[in-house]
This record gives sequence, C-alpha cells and structure tokens, in this order.
Amino acid sequence: MKTHNNTEKAHAVSDQDTKFSALHVVLMVIIVLLELNCIFFINSRMLIRRNSEISYNSILKVEKSTLKSAVDNTVRDIESTRMLLESQGETDEEVEADIQNRMYAKIHSDQYDDGRYMWINKILNYNGGDDYAVRLIHPNPTSSEGMMLSTETKDAEGEKPYQTELDLIKKSGGGFYTYSYQPDENTSPVEKITYCAYYKDYDWVICEGVNLSSIHDYETSQKKLLLPHLYHASLIMSLVCMVITLFTAWGFASRYNRVLVRKNKELNDMAYGDFLTGLYNRGGLIRQLDTLIHEDSTRKLTGMFIDLDDFKLINDLYGHIAGDEALRHLADFLRQSFPDAVIGRTGGDEFCVVIRNKSPEECSALLEQVIPGEKKFSYNGQTIRYTISGGYADYPSQAVSREELMSMMDSALYAAKIGGKNSVRHFRLDMTDIKRDALGFNVKNMAMGLPGAFLIYRAEGDEEILFANDHLIRLFECDDYEDFLKYTQSSFRHIVFEEDLDRVEESIRKQIEQERSTAGTTQDSYDDYVEYRIQTKTGKIRTVIDMGRLVDDVHYGEIFYVFILDVEKLNREHILESLSGMSGTPERVN
Repeated sequence: MKTHNNTEKAHAVSDQDTKFSALHVVLMVIIVLLELNCIFFINSRMLIRRNSEISYNSILKVEKSTLKSAVDNTVRDIESTRMLLESQGETDEEVEADIQNRMYAKIHSDQYDDGRYMWINKILNYNGGDDYAVRLIHPNPTSSEGMMLSTETKDAEGEKPYQTELDLIKKSGGGFYTYSYQPDENTSPVEKITYCAYYKDYDWVICEGVNLSSIHDYETSQKKLLLPHLYHASLIMSLVCMVITLFTAWGFASRYNRVLVRKNKELNDMAYGDFLTGLYNRGGLIRQLDTLIHEDSTRKLTGMFIDLDDFKLINDLYGHIAGDEALRHLADFLRQSFPDAVIGRTGGDEFCVVIRNKSPEECSALLEQVIPGEKKFSYNGQTIRYTISGGYADYPSQAVSREELMSMMDSALYAAKIGGKNSVRHFRLDMTDIKRDALGFNVKNMAMGLPGAFLIYRAEGDEEILFANDHLIRLFECDDYEDFLKYTQSSFRHIVFEEDLDRVEESIRKQIEQERSTAGTTQDSYDDYVEYRIQTKTGKIRTVIDMGRLVDDVHYGEIFYVFILDVEKLNREHILESLSGMSGTPERVN
C-alpha cells in the first residue's frame, strides 16, 4: 500500500510537472507571440506612418507645383492678353477693364475639387493696415467681392494671413503661405495652403489655394487600406511563429515592401511624369537616361533635344489651349516616329528623344527623315501648322557622360535654331562657340534698328498691316504705332495716296505675276518696285519709293515685307543711277 501510494504520488507529481511544463510552454508561447505581435505592430505602425509621411509630402509637393503653375500661367496669360489688346489700339483703362472681365469670367467658371479656387486682391496701400486692399474677384463666396481687407485680420488660429501675403509680395513678388478658416460654427478649422503672385501693372495679387484636409484624408484612407493586411498577416504569424518565425517575418516584410513599392511607383509616376503629354518630365527623362547609360546592355545611344519653332506665335495667334494641343500633337508624333525610344518633355516646348543601341549613322538617317518638314493639326476648325528643330549627339563616341551628352544636344539644337529652324543638326565641336545671343533678336528689334521705313502687311483681303517701325510712323507724322494704325485704318490701301492706289496695286500685281511666270516653282519669294505718293497725318504730300518682297508665311499666308524710302530726303540722281542696273524702272507718279 505504501509503495502503491508512493507510485500514485509520483504519478500525481509527474502529471503535475507535465501540466506545469505544458502550461509553462503555453504561457511562454503566448508571451512570445504577444512580444512578437507587439514588435510587429510597432514596426508596422512606424512603417505605415513613414509611408503616410512620404505620401503626404509627395502629394503636397505636387499640389504646390500645381498651384504655382496655375498662378504663373495666369500671370503670363494676363501679360500676353494685355500686349494683344494694346496692339489692337485699346487704351490702358480699356485693357485693364477687359482683362478684369476676362479674369472674372474665368475664375467664376472654373471648377475644382478639394476646395481649390483662384481669387484676386487689389492692393491700395502697400504700408498695410485697414483698407490696404480690396477683394477684386472671389468665387467663394462671390458676395465678398468688393470687400475691403486689413492686414490686422486674423484667421481661425490667430495668425494674420493678409500681413503674411503683403510681406511676401513686397519681399519677393509672391510665394506660399498657409492659413486656417472655419467654414461655420459647427465645423473645425480647415487649413489651406495658398500660392500668390504679384502683377505689378495693375497692383493685383493673384492667388490660388487648396484645402490641406484633402491630403490628410488621403493619408487616413491609406492607413485604413493597409490595416486589414496588417491584421491578416498578424494572424498568420501567430499560428506559425514557433516554427517559422523568421520566415513569417520575412514574408510579411516582403508583402509590405510590395505595397510600399507600388505606392512609391504611383508617387514616382506623379513626380516624374508630364501631365499634359503623358511623357516623362525633365526629372524622369534624366533618371531614365542615367539608367540607360549605366546599364551593361547599353552599347551606344543617341540623344536629341527637339524644340517647337516659334511656339510663342502659336499661343499669341490661337491661344494657350491651342498651344497645349500643339504640344500634345508633337508628343504623339514623336511616339509614332520613335516607338522604341525614351521620350520626355524637358520643359516648355522642348522635348528629348533617346534612341538606344542604334549606330550614329542609323540614327542620323532616321532623324534627318523625321524632323524637317511641316507638321499640322486641326483645332477649332482651323489647320495649325508648325515646324520643329532638333540637335543630337552620340554616346559614347562623342560624349562620355550624361551631362556632357545633354550639353552637346543643347549646342546642336541652338545651331539648328540659328541656322534657320525646321532642321536637325548633329553635334560638332565648333558648335560650342556659337554666340547664343543671336537668338535674342526678334522681328521687332531688328525692324526698329533698320535705317529706314519698314512695313509688313497681308497680301490678301483688306491688306491688313501687321507691323510698322518707328521710321515709318515718323514719316507719316503719327504719334505712335496705335495712332499710325488708326490713321491708316490698319490697311496698306490707306498708305498709298488715293489717286495713286489703283495704279500702284496694278503695277505690283503685274510685277509679281511676271516674276512668278519667269521663276516657276523654284522661287519662294517675289519682288516688286514702285513709286507713289503718300499723305501724312498733317496733310503733307510726299513721294516715296516702295521696294517690296512677297513671301508665304506658315501662319499668316502671303505677306509683303516693304522698305519705303522718302524721295525728298534722297539724292534723286544718285538713287536713280544706283537703281539703273535693276530690272525695270519704278513706275512714276504722273
């Protein structure tokens, strides 16, 4: 009995020990699981927070870029519209009123998400204080338009946003600032980021802002999106962590990394893509080019910068929307022409094409075939034509680095622009010595510097005057260009003395027809030479010699470039003797 009892006691102790050991293991496993899960959740939370911070900062950067681009583009639109209206003869007051009406219509018609809108304040007193500015245009609410503003006004957080805005304008002409406002009594304050720019000519402060709450909401949604994955992974790890703890941790890390990579890819697409054309932007293009150069499979490549010739003229003639359409059309043209190339829009109207693993000779033949020639597209029922210029260089036969390659491409492009545009040039060493200031001259600057009267007008229709230099304006004794256009009714027909008009136009027509019949299709310009009288604004009658040239312009059609010489200020005998060698004699005034 005693032995039996001891045995039973021993079994009882053993069972107790077994139960204790099993319980101990279970408790240890539970503790380990809790510790691992705590570490897991802490680490995951930190990663999610970091990812949220990256997402927030990236989106904020994009939002700021969008705000700045919208305001800067608006300032440029105002400036180009002002110049256009002034050239049409409107007074300063009429121009400002016209532009204000246009901005009113634009701002009130634009619709944005996330509380985004544009507004304009007009500064009355740059020293600040009460009534330092007036709210000129404001869509939200419109009833606030005309309200006087004060730099002492505080936002929902006690800050003075108008004082901040005025300081930015006075210091650097604009910039970013934030402020808080409370939509109503039942809602919390909303933080808003704003970009402002100063338009000095009208004392306007042009602003556009967006609510930061939208970015915070996106950050919160991303957290909610990731949490289910977190709980799911936690359950799996709890079941298998005793056997494959490291494997589970590695698996979760891989899974999380895939999510992070996908999110980073989305952010990279936003950061390195061009919204207008769908191509790479400058940063994306440079990143791709660096990758290609450092890849072992890249044996050689050719890079080319492309510039849309006279892009500003398209914007001025047809508007900025047509200009955007021209950029999209060029982007599509480059995709079709170079299907295997890396293509980017590096800024404004400049593009870049990178062709990989083709010989310089193959690339040269392709580029010479694709780049020259007129391109065209339809916009609002109009056919808009344009040309492009390109400059290219080879790696590694010419350049030894990405920076050097891009510098060579840039030099070759400028050589093409200076050489007459609508062409493509291969880099040569002598191109680095090109004087780039040659591109700074425009028609107006050159015409103003000519030592005589100069005129450009359409050959068809009402013979509209497109340009006249100061010499011609003074010859007609007009006050300025607007006065000259008003006096001549913007037509060449009112430059010629009325009694001479029929004879002059008939003479010009016959000379052009004769030269066309003689030259055939081999000539792209035709000259005329005629003498007639003009009547100045003060009533003086003067005799002039008209030396004209008819050319076909891609945007204006047929136009005349004309030199007009005042006979009274010339030595007639010397002029006639000098011109006696020319074909024909100017038709004289009867």
